[in-house]
Amino acid sequence: MLRFLFVGLPLLNVLLGIPLLLKLVPPNRFYGYRTATSFSSPEAWYQINYATGLAMVAAGIAGGIVALLLSQGLFTLKPEARYLTGVLLTAVVMLVLFIPVVIYANKF
Repeated sequence: MLRFLFVGLPLLNVLLGIPLLLKLVPPNRFYGYRTATSFSSPEAWYQINYATGLAMVAAGIAGGIVALLLSQGLFTLKPEARYLTGVLLTAVVMLVLFIPVVIYANKF
């Protein structure tokens, strides 16, 4: 399971972020950055979710780089520890990259 997340989490971030980045996702209750602010107007929805998509794609690329470096033996870790480290680092990068999105969303 960790091995799947090791590769899958960065890929999932990129795949889910692209439609938001391209402004293809209309306002809805299931997918995107969903707050009262983002639902306040269509312009706010698309601008905030553009930033969200950008953060998701960046987090996916950074997580992919981490996964690649860890899989190449950058650190001598057992496979389970390597996979867990990659998943945790991807999650931390994703959380850090969402901080500017939250700040940006509060400006609307």
